[in-house]
Amino acid sequence: MTDNYQMLHKSAASTFSIWDAAEIFEYATSRFTVIHILLAKDKNHHANAYKHMFVKHIIWEAERFVFPFVNICAAMNINTTMPAYLNEILFLITSYQTKQYYDHVRLFDAFKACPHKSTTDLIDIKRVVPNYRHAWWKYRFDLVAFDMPLRMSVAQVKELVAEHFTQRPKMASMVLRPITHTRCDDPLMQQLAVLWTQVARLGMELSRVLVAKLDATDEAVAALNRLEDPVDELREAMEASHAAVAVLQVDYKNGWLGASPSVEPFPHLEPLPR
Repeated sequence: MTDNYQMLHKSAASTFSIWDAAEIFEYATSRFTVIHILLAKDKNHHANAYKHMFVKHIIWEAERFVFPFVNICAAMNINTTMPAYLNEILFLITSYQTKQYYDHVRLFDAFKACPHKSTTDLIDIKRVVPNYRHAWWKYRFDLVAFDMPLRMSVAQVKELVAEHFTQRPKMASMVLRPITHTRCDDPLMQQLAVLWTQVARLGMELSRVLVAKLDATDEAVAALNRLEDPVDELREAMEASHAAVAVLQVDYKNGWLGASPSVEPFPHLEPLPR
């Protein structure tokens, strides 16, 4: 079994890299995103036949551009890094494939309700490109026979991905890179190595968040310190104004200032709060 594993590992490694995995998953996410955008804009009420064909097509998307490469990553001990939206879609499709009550109508409704855009992720903002091959969603796919390719090689998918990134060249530099692990014949030790890497990664992410929070706190304190001087100056000006009014009030009461006896020009002023 070990020899077979090594043969599979070498065969996959000869045509597939961890960078390929990241770009293919981004490509798949882009396709699901544009499909969802068009579906969200569609206000028509669709019959069950339409929903059935739609589900058949999105499962084809997963079977051509996701599932085979998840399997290759598992065989090569690659800790797969996927965009959050692709994770959500895979959970929906897996529920459809493994739960009896999760029919095509429910998957259609869940896919339509699943949000695709993030306001903070730079990749999500520019994910959709102008042109896609095998763009079945642009046509009335529910009125024709299903004619999508039933098999694609790794080379064919990589060609589609390369074409995709030529339309958004800056996207490639923002794709998250997967993590690869050294192969171990002991399954328990292999899982412990994966868990250790994940914990270390989460710790680094937590450190990054804490540093960002501390930086934000420092900025808030600095802003408050910058306000301290203007507030003190305003208080001093108000105190000087109160003192001037008090002097004029004394002069008025002593008859040194003329005014109508029916008018009180200097109303009582409350002292400034401390």
